[in-house]
Amino acid sequence: MLFSLFSDKRGLSLRAKFLFIVVAIVSLPWMGIRYVNEMKSFLLQGQEDALLLTAKAVGTVLNERDELFRPDTGVPELLGGTNDVYAHQLESLLQVDGDPIDWGSQLDTLRDFTGTLGQECTSIYEPHSLSVRHTLGFLNEFLYALFMVDDDVVLYRADDLRRLDHSDQLRMTIKDSSGEIFRYLLITRKSGRMSVYLMDKQWRYPLTGEPVSNINAVMVEVDGGYNIELRLPRRLIDADSRLGFDIVDVDSPEIRLPRDMIKTYPEADDEQLSRVMILSPEIARILGGLNTQIARIWILDTEQRVRAVVGNPGTNIPSKPESRSFFDSFGNGYNRLFDWLLQMPSDNFRDVETSESHRSDIVITKALNGEQGSRRRLSLDNRAEILVAAYPILSAGSVIGAVVVEQSSTEVLKLQDKALKSVAAVTLAAFLLITFAIFIFASRLTIRIRRLHFATEQAITSKGRVRNEYVDAFPKSTGGDEINELSHSITSMLGRLSQYTRYLEAMPDTLAHELNNPLNVVSSSLEILSNDSKEAGESKYMHRARKGLQRLRSILTSLTEAANLEEALEYEHREDFDLVDLVDGCTEGYQISFPNHLFILNMDVTTARISGNPDRIAQLLDKLVDNAVDFGEINGEIRLGLSVVDNMAYISVTNTGSSLPEEMKDRLFDPMVSVGSKDATQSHLGLGLFVARIISEYHHGTIEAENLPDAAGVTLTVGLPLVATKSD
Repeated sequence: MLFSLFSDKRGLSLRAKFLFIVVAIVSLPWMGIRYVNEMKSFLLQGQEDALLLTAKAVGTVLNERDELFRPDTGVPELLGGTNDVYAHQLESLLQVDGDPIDWGSQLDTLRDFTGTLGQECTSIYEPHSLSVRHTLGFLNEFLYALFMVDDDVVLYRADDLRRLDHSDQLRMTIKDSSGEIFRYLLITRKSGRMSVYLMDKQWRYPLTGEPVSNINAVMVEVDGGYNIELRLPRRLIDADSRLGFDIVDVDSPEIRLPRDMIKTYPEADDEQLSRVMILSPEIARILGGLNTQIARIWILDTEQRVRAVVGNPGTNIPSKPESRSFFDSFGNGYNRLFDWLLQMPSDNFRDVETSESHRSDIVITKALNGEQGSRRRLSLDNRAEILVAAYPILSAGSVIGAVVVEQSSTEVLKLQDKALKSVAAVTLAAFLLITFAIFIFASRLTIRIRRLHFATEQAITSKGRVRNEYVDAFPKSTGGDEINELSHSITSMLGRLSQYTRYLEAMPDTLAHELNNPLNVVSSSLEILSNDSKEAGESKYMHRARKGLQRLRSILTSLTEAANLEEALEYEHREDFDLVDLVDGCTEGYQISFPNHLFILNMDVTTARISGNPDRIAQLLDKLVDNAVDFGEINGEIRLGLSVVDNMAYISVTNTGSSLPEEMKDRLFDPMVSVGSKDATQSHLGLGLFVARIISEYHHGTIEAENLPDAAGVTLTVGLPLVATKSD
């Protein structure tokens, strides 16, 4: 199989050439993709190792720092709990006056709530009559709360009603460490300071007539609603306490019943109040120096609660200046096209927000169990891959928290993108080079094949005779590929075919020469026998012998006539003559020669002059009539016609009888082709119409055969060009 790829003369075969080209084309992108994929895996693994080293470094800094994880308020809950709320350290003392301006940057931590029965709002929900923005803060011994309420109707407390649930109000529920629940209602008769009462379970009547004095609150009416600012001692909420707020909306002054209510904790049951968590500011200060735009660092306690978070998991690749030159513009267009084809990841993606209070992940759980590790995950919108590394924080041999470092793989993928673009550029250049080489190779191959085709066509005439024994498409080629071998094979074949053709052409003369002497001997012997014995000369056997001799002489005559006709025509004298006189005279002779047939001549012209040999035209007409007599009906009509159309004279001979098979119409005028004869005693070698074709072609004419429309006979038509008339 391997040796078949090469020619016998040490030249590469076409199969080998194409195989090498295909292998070269396919291997280039395959090797490039393999290289880039390997590089991507290597870079991602290196990035994971780097993140794990970063997590280890931060964890080492935080080791043995138990005070950083002290729960200033709140206690550990079930792993992964989601009811916690975070109080952020305030920058300065607040004046409880309902104006949120002194909250400063703390306003960025406001959370939006809307709907009824504690349904927190979403980004696509549009509140109508009631919505709340809420945050918690702490400073020194006080806990502060801010509520910015959007309310279409602000309704204050009525003086003449004893029940306290008939106006807009704020409800605060505190559950202490013993499980006892305290319900505080904040209400006011006008914009300003609010009264605080301990309430019954139905929130209708106060337990005592005196307001609570250690809780301060102010309600200030603003455009579209009101603000409530609240301050309470942190000692009211100890390590095991729970806290929840309810904003109650009353709109009808006549009915004065609660219409809507918004809870700041997700559960409707008071047993599931929120735990207040205070972020560790010292951890945030320690991590401040590690703040980066290409990675995010999370600090979690043993309950997977977030203590601090800094950084950004995106990329900080600087944007390139706008290109102005042609090559820069082309490169930018190439990059955009490449990014579109490969769908490269974007720097903009959505992931876990820094406001999250809990993080639950397999790698985090392992870190809190004392095992360092890393993994990969998708961003929340599935547009980027995030690498996560976690390392445990230890104190006295026990795990007190975990460091989690996250970074997007977009930066690595951009390096892969750059490598892919380089590989694609090299591959494109190689493709263009190989395509050019293939074009040159294919063009040369096409030229060689066309030369071989033209030389082969010129080697044989349209009549099948060999003109050139040597195909000189590649005269100087002594070896090479299959095309050269094919050229040599055709040359060898033409040589053998030429020898055989010369042998066939010489055969009729040889047969005539060799058979004439025996035929003369047989003929003279029969004459002597007939003269010696009158009875033998008149016997049927003598008659049959003479008929046989006549048939043999007719066969030899036909063979020699067909074989020597083309050579004889080259020396024939040409002259101008009138077909009308020739066809008319021949028709009269045919009627005498074939008295059993009726010959009818139809001529619609008075003259039809052509240039040629009248004897050969008469011979042509004889062959057509002989064919009509032999294959027509016995005693049938034979119609001859002469007409002129567009400087062409057409002679037609029509006989009634059987029609020609469709497959014989195109082969009828080839040598040694016959469809049978009515008279079995006549010899038909298929040479008569072949002779007629040669004579018509010698006169630059045409000959064809067609069946009659009713399939009751055949018409043979010869077209001969007329002599051009000279103008005066």
